[in-house]
Amino acid sequence: MKTLETSRLRLRARTLDDLLAILAMDADPDVRRYIGGPPDAAVHRAEVHAHLVNGPPSGEWRWAVEWRHQPGFLGQVGLKPCHLPDCSELTWRLMRTAWGQGIATEAVRVMLDHARGDLGVRSFVAFIEAGNRASRRVAEKIGLLPTGEAVLHGYRQLVYRLD
Repeated sequence: MKTLETSRLRLRARTLDDLLAILAMDADPDVRRYIGGPPDAAVHRAEVHAHLVNGPPSGEWRWAVEWRHQPGFLGQVGLKPCHLPDCSELTWRLMRTAWGQGIATEAVRVMLDHARGDLGVRSFVAFIEAGNRASRRVAEKIGLLPTGEAVLHGYRQLVYRLD
């Protein structure tokens, strides 16, 4: 898995050293407010641990996001197969302490550039709960356009797409 960098950030493969930070991030009700709330702690710990040890499911990429010159988990971004035809889903989630600094936009943008240039992905989608203004703004800043709505994991989501 290729490490990606911007002038401020490094996106690297997630490791077991990230386990506690990922679990803390995902236990935060504010971080998970628009994606169903915190998951069951024991089940989630086992799932994340398995992904860190064995790698994510086939066709998925997940990067830990950290400051380029100061290691420390800020959040994660990902790219995975989508149930919609001929596109990949972009995902992102940050620790609450990393909000409001342009980190999500910068990290997703470099991941998108890598997916286009190195992985040959041409179409992207993001599913965002309508009330999640911050993620909607990230999607718009990187060029995704609202194209409709879908119900995903039992929640109404706005569909943002870039072809």
